[in-house]
Amino acid sequence: MSGRPVRVADLLADPLLAQATTLAGAAGLDRVVRNVAWYGGELPGTADGHLVVCDAARVVPPYRLDALVRRAEAAGVAGLVLAATGAPPLLSSIRLADRLRIPVLAAGEVDLVELLHRLTVRVRAPELVRARLVEELVRRLANKATGPDVVATASQVLAAPVSVLAPDGAAVAGDPVALPPGLRLDLAVAQHADLAAGGRLLVHPVGDQRAHRPAAWLTCALPGGDDGRREAVAAGLAVTEPFVRAWLTGQRAAADRDTAFQAHLLTEILAGRAALRRDVAESAVSLGWRLPDWHVGLHLIVDGAGADPDRWTITVQLRGTLGEHGLRPTAVIDRGDAWSAWLSRDAEPGPDDGRAVVHGVRRALAALPRGWGAVAGIGRPHRGPTGLAETLAEARDAAYLARSHEHRPAAEHVDEFGVARLLATWQRSEILQAFADSALAPLRDIEGGQLLVTLRAYLEANGSITGTAQLLGLHRNTVTTRLHRLRGRLGVDLDDASQRLALQMACRTLDRPGT
Repeated sequence: MSGRPVRVADLLADPLLAQATTLAGAAGLDRVVRNVAWYGGELPGTADGHLVVCDAARVVPPYRLDALVRRAEAAGVAGLVLAATGAPPLLSSIRLADRLRIPVLAAGEVDLVELLHRLTVRVRAPELVRARLVEELVRRLANKATGPDVVATASQVLAAPVSVLAPDGAAVAGDPVALPPGLRLDLAVAQHADLAAGGRLLVHPVGDQRAHRPAAWLTCALPGGDDGRREAVAAGLAVTEPFVRAWLTGQRAAADRDTAFQAHLLTEILAGRAALRRDVAESAVSLGWRLPDWHVGLHLIVDGAGADPDRWTITVQLRGTLGEHGLRPTAVIDRGDAWSAWLSRDAEPGPDDGRAVVHGVRRALAALPRGWGAVAGIGRPHRGPTGLAETLAEARDAAYLARSHEHRPAAEHVDEFGVARLLATWQRSEILQAFADSALAPLRDIEGGQLLVTLRAYLEANGSITGTAQLLGLHRNTVTTRLHRLRGRLGVDLDDASQRLALQMACRTLDRPGT
C-alpha cells in the first residue's frame, strides 16, 4: 500500500495498543515500523525497523533492559514492547533509551502472543485488517435500527468517535463536531481534514435519493494514525453509511406523516376556532399544543427554496434557528406555500416581549442561508384557539408586507402596517425624492454600488455592524471599512439618529419602482 509508512506513534494511537504507555524514548516515536518480531534472547538477524515484543522474563532483573536497549539501537530496532513486570525500569535504563531515542512501551495486561500476531498483521497486511474491520461492522450493525445505536456500534468497532451531522454541520446522532476549515460539504464525496488539536477528521456523505446532495455526513475523529488506519476507518464509514441512510429515510417518512397530520390538524383548528371537535382538541393536546394559552403567530416564506424538494430539512432548520435565537415555537408547520409557527405562553405577553420576538425573528432570518431569501411576519398576541387563528392571519399579512421589500431577509410585525402606509406616503413626496437624489448622489455608481448597498443594510440593521455583516454575508471588518468610506463621502454623522432616519427614508425612496 502506498502512502505514509507506519510509525511507532501510529501504533500507539491504534486500538491494539490502547493499554500501552511510553516508558522512555518518546523522541523516537517517529521511527518507521516495517515488521514485528519476538525477542527470545537474541534479536533477529535483520532487525532494522522491527518492533520487538519482549516478555517479562527477558528484562528481569531490571538491569537487563540496559543491554537490550543498547543492542536494539545497534540493530536499528524501531521500538520495544515490554510485558508488565510489576517494577518500573531503572532510571539509568530510561535515560539510556531517551538518549538513544529507542521507544520503550509497556504493553499492559494483555496476551503478548496474541498482541504479537495482531501487530504483525497490522503492519504487514493492513488490507486484511481493513477486511476484518468491515466484516465485524456488517455483522454487528445488521440488527441496529436507530441512529444512536448505529453510531455507538460503529464507534466501538472503529475505536474512534463517530457522529452523524446534518448538512449544515449540526449533530444528529453522536457528539457535536467542530468542522475544520478545508472541508467542502457542498460536494458529496468522502473527505478528510486536519484537526486543530491534532489528528484527522474523516467525513463520508450519507446519500439522499431525493436530492443531488448529502442528506447528512458521517464523521470520525482519529487522534492519529498512518494511512492504513485512516483507510480502514474510511472503509468502515462507507459500510456504516447504508445503515445511517436507512434510519434517516425512516425518520423522514415518519416526519412526513407527522407533518401531514399536523398541517391537517392546524387547518381543522383554524376552521373550527372556538367550536373545536373533541377529537381535534385531544389531538392538539397529544402534540403539546396548549390551545387555551396566549399565542404569537409567525408566518415564514422561503422564496429561494421554492424548488427545493427537501422541505423537511428546511422545516428542521427553521425550527432549530428560531430556537438558537431565543424563540421556542410550539410547532413549525409546512403549509405548502409557506411555514406557520407560533409561540405559546400562559400569561399575556407584554410590550417588551413583543419587541424581543421581533428582534429574535430578525436575527434568526439573518442566520439562515442567504439564498433562501427568507421573510417573516409576526402577529399580535391573542388567546385561545380563536386567538391562534387571528394571530396567524395577522402574521400572514405582515409577511406579505415584508415580502414587498427589496432587501432580504425581512421581517415585519402586523402593528407596523400603519407606519408602512405613512412611509409610503412620504416616499411619494417630491421633496423627499429630491433629497434622496442629492443626499445619496455621492454613493451612486461608486464601487459597483457596494457602498449604497452597505448603507441600506446598515440602516435596516438599526446601526448594528454585526447585523449588517449578517445581512450582507460579510466580515465585520469589511463592514467597518465600508462605513468609514461612507462617512467620508456623505459627510454626515451616522451615529446621529436623525441623520440615520433621513438617510433611511432616502434609501427607501430610491427602492421605489421608477426612481
